[in-house]
Amino acid sequence: MAALAIFVRLHEGRYHGRGEWPPAPWRLFQALVAGAGLSGALTPEERDALKRLERLPAPIIAAPRARRIGRGVRFYMPNNDSDRIRGEPSKFAAIRTAVKIVQPWLFDETVAFVYVWRFDESSEFQQASAILASLADRLYQFGRGIDMAWAWTEALEESEIEKLLAEHPGEIFRPSEKGKGVQLSVPCPGSLESLERRYRAFGERFSYHRAGRTARVVFRQPPKAQFRLVAYNSPPSWHLFELCHPAAEGERVPWPLEKVYRLVVELRDAAIQRLKRAVPSRAADIDRVLLGRKPDGSNDYPPEQRVRIVPLPSIGHPHADRAIRRVLVVIPPGCLLRPEDIQWAFSGLEIFDPKTVEAVATLVPSHAENFVRHYGIAQPRGYRVWRTVTPAVLPESARRRRIEPARWSEEAKSAEERLLEQRRAGAAVCHALRHAGVRCGINGIRVQKEPFEGKGRRVEEFAEGTRFDKHRLWHIAVELREPVEGPLLIGDGRFLGLGLMAPCE
Repeated sequence: MAALAIFVRLHEGRYHGRGEWPPAPWRLFQALVAGAGLSGALTPEERDALKRLERLPAPIIAAPRARRIGRGVRFYMPNNDSDRIRGEPSKFAAIRTAVKIVQPWLFDETVAFVYVWRFDESSEFQQASAILASLADRLYQFGRGIDMAWAWTEALEESEIEKLLAEHPGEIFRPSEKGKGVQLSVPCPGSLESLERRYRAFGERFSYHRAGRTARVVFRQPPKAQFRLVAYNSPPSWHLFELCHPAAEGERVPWPLEKVYRLVVELRDAAIQRLKRAVPSRAADIDRVLLGRKPDGSNDYPPEQRVRIVPLPSIGHPHADRAIRRVLVVIPPGCLLRPEDIQWAFSGLEIFDPKTVEAVATLVPSHAENFVRHYGIAQPRGYRVWRTVTPAVLPESARRRRIEPARWSEEAKSAEERLLEQRRAGAAVCHALRHAGVRCGINGIRVQKEPFEGKGRRVEEFAEGTRFDKHRLWHIAVELREPVEGPLLIGDGRFLGLGLMAPCE
């Protein structure tokens, strides 16, 4: 799957367009058409490329962080009623009753707007990308007439999309066809033709009819342009389950904290098998949603649209044992499968002891929704300070040097080496937070191998039976500049129960 990223830069860090933020994809579509229209009518190739663009799913948007002037600037102007004062300049104050409030968005002009459209077919991408690049070169404004801008395009592979978004210093807005969020207008089939109809009708909006010696002016409102509304950054839905004893109804079964990886893998694989037995025709979509890859093993599904299985250790009290008794299943709004089907797939799943092949726990829907507040979920406000409950898996660049136990004294690390390891881990944490969708500034980071609570576990205990090297595991505490909501999981193991963080007051 290929993608086309359209970058837009404004000459000044001001945007005067009315309505929503960020600027909707529909505004960019209109700007592309307007820029091409300066040199005359659109060519058949340009029309075909724009029609291909309007048939694509809604794009991902990256926008600079912006703020608005508190009250704006108020302007008074004549209300087009000069006939009442017979055009007398000295009396214009009497009709200066029209009010316009200018309240632009302010942002860093060095940060570009980015709109990423995904193409399903490479042949379609090859045909349209070059022409769309030509249209972007002719873009001259974005928003209102005073918002002068320029644009360019870049062709991206699927693996490059997340890297581009992770490195963007602004905010990321992802579309969700099903859900509630920021409603943005997006081009749809017929948008280009509706713009052309509106343009022709605008030149004919006034008509004159004579009745004897009098002439009557008739005004016709040009037809509205055609677009559709798409929710962006819609919150995910989630379902809470409890690990209960198979024989004793209502009795919760504690699962060891350090075995969180095995718990997620068993639940995930069992849910996949149940769904495939029920709807074998959707086996590929099931693998994409729960595994994040195609049946052939290739990665082709955006991480933000995958279902997350999040075991929740018991926390909230100094004497809580931190064993796992509840599991949260988080379903993104853009998921390929229905939330009801995913809930059914996990409800009633059994976990077996590999030695005795007997069921040791059953997954049962839970009604203790208040428990998730310990992890910053369903809270009216977010949190700025977060600490890991299960250690996060950082990249190889943050790997600690291994020391042979027999050569501990000869190969002991110096203070300088330990400090360098922690600095590399801190830099990796910044990237991990961005991949997890946390894009605000960071005031402080602390990394260590020991848990932050007395009932926790050292990082080495979580590596057994996993595909992760224990030297890549770190317990992490971060202080953010802005509050964020949970659940918050970071690192390479965030889809396997590792890197789970809990907020601190």
